[in-house]
Amino acid sequence: MEHITLDIWSALLVFGLLQGLFLSIVLITGFTNKKPKYFLISLIVIVSLNLFNYLIIISELYAKVPHLSYLSLPLLFLIGPFFLYYIRSIIDPRLRLKLSDLLHALLFLLAVVFMLPFFMLPGDIKIELLRAQIHPEGQTFDLGTQILTLAQIVQSFIYVAVSLRILSRKIAGNVDRAQENKLRWMKKFAIGFLAFWLVDFLAALWYLQKGFIDIRVYYLTMFCCALAINFLVILAITNNRTFKEVFLGMTRMRYKSSNLLQSDLKRHLSEIIAHMEDEKPYLDHELSLSKLSKDLDKPKYLISQVLNVELGKSFYEFLSEYRYEEVKSRLTNPQYRNLTILAIAYDSGFSNKNTFNKVFKKLSGTTPTEFLKSTSKSA
Repeated sequence: MEHITLDIWSALLVFGLLQGLFLSIVLITGFTNKKPKYFLISLIVIVSLNLFNYLIIISELYAKVPHLSYLSLPLLFLIGPFFLYYIRSIIDPRLRLKLSDLLHALLFLLAVVFMLPFFMLPGDIKIELLRAQIHPEGQTFDLGTQILTLAQIVQSFIYVAVSLRILSRKIAGNVDRAQENKLRWMKKFAIGFLAFWLVDFLAALWYLQKGFIDIRVYYLTMFCCALAINFLVILAITNNRTFKEVFLGMTRMRYKSSNLLQSDLKRHLSEIIAHMEDEKPYLDHELSLSKLSKDLDKPKYLISQVLNVELGKSFYEFLSEYRYEEVKSRLTNPQYRNLTILAIAYDSGFSNKNTFNKVFKKLSGTTPTEFLKSTSKSA
């Protein structure tokens, strides 16, 4: 007669699983309705289901519910895409999903097709296969399993690496201190994710070298999963404000007490943009939030709130984009051919060469010199 085995690892899995379910329910029923929340919930749910899968195997619960085994495996191919879009939604609150974004789910669909033969097996055969897997000698690591495992790890590693690169480029840009602090938090989170997939990759190499799956190697992987969930839960409880601002992309609490309607925010934004385009105050090297506030006769906090809520940008990001567009316009205008790139940058409002180069590279993906050469060739 089959029995359920409970040990310290099973207890850890149960604790991590319950923490994941608890945090998911709290996020679903409360907080903001912004996109970062739903991407984060998706990540937590997938990791929690993965912990449940480990629990079924480690505790030998598969003997009671064999058809629940490995159901979450294809979902692992969605961790990378969800993480990338989670980071993008934190950086840009205006992120809009397109039909083409569904291409990121292609490997998930292929994994479902690959696992279908196992999913359709009778329960008794599944039990025998799973019993063989947790045997001390392990289960044979066949070619199909090798490809599936490595593909999932490499895919997730690439997605997290791309997310980390996006965060690094954003931090290198001209952002205010509060935004930079939030981005550095997310960068640490991404580095932690990257380290996890590196550990998983090394475990996969160990599997390949041995030629079979040793259940003991699962322990380190599941410990990392449980640790990640517990970290988020502890942060949400002990530092609720940081959790909401960093991991949910919520604006500062002072905006929550504002009585401004969405229509008021849009009206103020239109007036700010009209002033920037008509008067071109960004050409002034010394333009600051205080000076713009006086020119528009609007409080500084109101301008910051409008830019943050409506555009997801700080004042300095907003200002730098206008100066960048001015530089681009002048670089392609024959009237300014007698001026150096740096002179054009200064005339466009930039007061620092390094800041100008960082902003231009960040927004265009190329250096000012390379941009000028490309426009000269196409002219």
